[in-house]
Amino acid sequence: MEKMTKKSHMKINVILTFNKPEPRFGDTQEMFNVSIPLGKQDKNYDVFSFFERKFFPVIIKSCSKYKRDHKDLIKISTCSDWDFYESFTENKSLYSLNHSCKWFFGMNRFDLDSWEKKIMRDFEFGTNADMANIDKTKEMLEQYEKNLLEGVTQ
Repeated sequence: MEKMTKKSHMKINVILTFNKPEPRFGDTQEMFNVSIPLGKQDKNYDVFSFFERKFFPVIIKSCSKYKRDHKDLIKISTCSDWDFYESFTENKSLYSLNHSCKWFFGMNRFDLDSWEKKIMRDFEFGTNADMANIDKTKEMLEQYEKNLLEGVTQ
C-alpha cells in the first residue's frame, strides 16, 4: 500500500452516452480514460464526495474537449480499480457499496435515484435531454421479453 503522504492517481475508464449524435461522425458515445489524483486529504471524504469533487468536474472538461454539451449527457459508465481506491483512502468504493458505477440523466425520467438527481442539479448533466419516452421503451422491452418467454415471435 502506498503511503498516504504520497500522491497517486486513480485511473478510470469512461464511456459517455449522449442523446444527440456527434455531427461529424454521428456517434452518440465518447470513450476515454481519466487519471484522478488521490492525496491524503481524500481519506477525509466518502466516495460520493470524491466523485462530486474530483470526477464529475473532469467529465464536464472532457465534454468540452470532445465538443459535446454536458447538458446532452444521458449516461456515464465507468470501470476502475476500486480496490486501489479503497486501499489508498481506506474508504469503501462505489463497487463495495453495490453501486453499478453508472449514472443516468435526463429530464422526465422517473427511474433516477436521489444521487443522480443531485448530480443533475449540481452539474446540469442531461438537462437538455427529454427522456419522456423512456417508459414507453421499457414497456416495449418488457412485452418483447414476455413474448420471447412465451415463444411468440413477430
